[in-house]
Amino acid sequence: MILKITQTVLDVQNINLLDMKINLTLLPILILYSTFLFSQCPKPVKIPYVDGTTASYFGETNDNCNPNGEGKLVYDDPSSVLDFREGSWIDGEQNGQGKWVYRSGDIFSGLFENDKLVKGEYISDKNETSIKYNGSFNGIYFQGPGLYKEETDKYILIREGDFISDNLADGLETRTNKNDGVIIISEYINGISKTIKRNDVNSYNKLDIMGDNEFIELDLIKKGSIFDNRVSYHIDLEIDGIKGEWILDTGAMSFTIGKTLFNRMEKAGVEFIDLNKKVVSQGIGGVSNGKKVILNNIKIGDYFLNNVVATVSLDNNYSLLGTGFLLKFKNAIWKMQQNKLLLYK
Repeated sequence: MILKITQTVLDVQNINLLDMKINLTLLPILILYSTFLFSQCPKPVKIPYVDGTTASYFGETNDNCNPNGEGKLVYDDPSSVLDFREGSWIDGEQNGQGKWVYRSGDIFSGLFENDKLVKGEYISDKNETSIKYNGSFNGIYFQGPGLYKEETDKYILIREGDFISDNLADGLETRTNKNDGVIIISEYINGISKTIKRNDVNSYNKLDIMGDNEFIELDLIKKGSIFDNRVSYHIDLEIDGIKGEWILDTGAMSFTIGKTLFNRMEKAGVEFIDLNKKVVSQGIGGVSNGKKVILNNIKIGDYFLNNVVATVSLDNNYSLLGTGFLLKFKNAIWKMQQNKLLLYK
C-alpha cells in the first residue's frame, strides 16, 4: 500500500503585507511565484511505510505529490522483498500496464487495477527451476483461467484451467519426465486430481486403431490339454512386418516381447521408443526382467495399432499378451468355447 504524501503548506497566516511594505502592484507576481513554489515536488518523492522503510518515486505526480502518470517506485531498504515497481499510476496506486520486480528475480507484469494485478504474466527462474504463468490474477495470486509451466532438469509440468489462490482447481495437468519420457496426465475437479492417462501403460484411444471395421474376430490357437493342466491360447501378431506368436495371458498386465523376437525386430530396423524404464513382470513364464518401449504399426487381424506400450524381456523368450494390451480397445470379448477373441474399435 502506498502512503499518500501531503505536501506541507507554508503557514502564511502571520505574514503582514503592510509590515513587509509590499507594493500592491507586486501582488500578482507574488501569487504566481507562490503557486510555482508550492506545486514543486521533491525529486525523487520519498514514500514512507509503517515498518519504517521508505521508497523513492521517480516520475509524474499529482498536486499532492502522489504518483500519477508514468513512473517508477524503487524500494530503498535492501531487505525489502520488492526491488521496484513501474508503470502507470493514478493517485498513488498502479492502474494500467505495469510491473513488479522482486529482489529474488521474480517478475509480475500486466494489467493493474487499484494496485492489484488482474491479468498478466509471472516469471521465476531460480534454484534450477523455471516457472512461467499467463492468465488471471488476484494481486500476486493465480486466480481464474491460466496456463502454468514449470521446468527443471528432471521434468516439465504444465497446468491449464481455472486457478484458485495459486492452485489448479479445475483443468488438466501434464507431467513429462525427461529421464525416461514418461508422460502422466491428471485431471483436476474441485481441486482434487486423478490420473487419467500415462504413456507408459496402455489405454484406449480410438485414433490409435487403424481399420474400417467396428470390431474384429480373431482365432485363438489352443495348445495343450486340460488333462495335463497345460492349456494355453496363442495368437499371431506382426510388429512392423515381423511375425510372432503370443500367449494370451489374462493373469498378466503387460504386453511382453520375448528376447529372441525383439532381437529379430532390432536387426530388421523396427523403430521403437525406449522409455528407459526397467520392470520386473510375472506371468506364466515366471519372473522376467525387462524394459519398457513404445511401438507402432502392430498388426492384429485387420487392425493396425499405434502407441502400444510393451515390455521387452531381457532374460527369456516368452511373448505374452496380457490384459494391458486389451486396454487399447474399447471392449474385448473372449469366447472361450469357440476359441475366439473379439476386439472392438
